[in-house]
Amino acid sequence: MRIKDTRKYWMWLSHACGAGSKVAVSLVRYFGNAYNVFVADEDAISQCDFRIDKRIKSNLLYKDISEEEDIIKWCDGCGVKIICPDDSLYPPSLRALVDAPMTLYVLGVLPDFENMFTCAVVGTRSMTEYGRDMAYKFGYGLASGGACLVSGLAKGCDAMAMNGALDAGGTTVAVLGCGIDIVYPKENEALLSKVLNAGAVITEYSPGVSPLRKNFPIRNRIISGISQSVCVIEGDMKSGSLITARHAIYQGRELFAVPGRVGESGAEGTNHLIKNGAEAVTTPEDILSRYEFIYPHSIDVKKVVVPKIKPADEDEEIVVLPKKKKKAPVKNKKTKEEPFPQQPKAKSNVDFDSLSDEEKNIYRAMTPDIPMLAEEICSVSGMPVSTVMAALTLLEISGAVESGAGGYFMRHADDEDVGEPAITELDEGI
Repeated sequence: MRIKDTRKYWMWLSHACGAGSKVAVSLVRYFGNAYNVFVADEDAISQCDFRIDKRIKSNLLYKDISEEEDIIKWCDGCGVKIICPDDSLYPPSLRALVDAPMTLYVLGVLPDFENMFTCAVVGTRSMTEYGRDMAYKFGYGLASGGACLVSGLAKGCDAMAMNGALDAGGTTVAVLGCGIDIVYPKENEALLSKVLNAGAVITEYSPGVSPLRKNFPIRNRIISGISQSVCVIEGDMKSGSLITARHAIYQGRELFAVPGRVGESGAEGTNHLIKNGAEAVTTPEDILSRYEFIYPHSIDVKKVVVPKIKPADEDEEIVVLPKKKKKAPVKNKKTKEEPFPQQPKAKSNVDFDSLSDEEKNIYRAMTPDIPMLAEEICSVSGMPVSTVMAALTLLEISGAVESGAGGYFMRHADDEDVGEPAITELDEGI
């Protein structure tokens, strides 16, 4: 049977498994498509050759799609495109990801990802004057040379790079960590409007989803996923831009970093990346020259323009969440707390009394909801890698820690339940 509109089934699967779910990709590979997952009964789901979290399994058995139909109606009425993996507009590079998004909400016009060089430019929110100037310079230079610039529309380096690309008349794509109907940060509303006129704004989060802290590390995999390369401008060792860098490495993207002054906190992250294999770049031409022979029809290094840096008082200063605006007219039947919960929260069932002192120390050394590599945990905890890896295994079994593709681990906040199982980077995408 051929289904005319499959969007509601992909959206249902995204809601059932949560944003960034590797289980969702495994289900699609196992059953063939989202509709087949939707009609699968409990016995069929139980026969899958991979582990499915009880919470996700419960969501998969909830077959009501009226919420998804309401979202589609609202999006169609507001000009929001809903793009799913079976759509020809879905970015091909995302299909290869083990945590490919099941749904993309799009405003504007997506670039031709297969025939245009796309480069993500990211960096810290707390940028220095040097970082600010370099972000604008790289955004402007890459765009003037023919690249499509991708970023997160965040405060700091992301916004400055996007402003540079727009001032150069380039094509841009902004990836949000919230619903398509929410402007975050609020001060970037004008910037978002400019992006829409020069490209697209996309998100995997349903309309009405708030910009929660945990959304942004998950969002970052899409920034790198739709890009051929990632350039990190500035950031300390805790900067979220380093999460994007890790995603780039796991996804096989080329990673660039702008070197900074040794000893300054804002340079720690980029210098660390360079020390560990990222290519140091000082001009946009350094990046463009690597791709000019692949995209000779669009990239021209000779056309790169050195921009005049904007005065400091034109920076985007973003410090507060936006007030609630009119949201999508969707009535959620599952919870009263959020319009479209990605993963329903529950009290932790971790028995901390059963953990050893080493396991507790390693747990405390991890930052909640922030992916960390094992070597980072070793550095923070001061324990050898053998001890850390053994403890992480037991913490994952207990539900306190979740492992993800590429070898990173994430500690759940104390009030959250265990997340989905690990799928390694060796697994294929959809």
